[in-house]
Amino acid sequence: MTNDNQPSDSIKRSKGKFDPVQETRQWAAAASLERCKRIARNTGRRLIEIIDTEDEPLPIICIFEDYPDD
Repeated sequence: MTNDNQPSDSIKRSKGKFDPVQETRQWAAAASLERCKRIARNTGRRLIEIIDTEDEPLPIICIFEDYPDD
């Protein structure tokens, strides 16, 4: 996706391969964007990136970060 197609929800979106060994951030695999948002809400983390790997059965990788301390 280009920046012109990005929704205004501040979640980075990309496509491509995902290497779980190289990824240092918190992540989870999911079936859809809605599931990523639910995981974030249920775990108290912020969804910062979605990677569409197009691999079945869980094509979406959700990248999270903790909310900053107040």
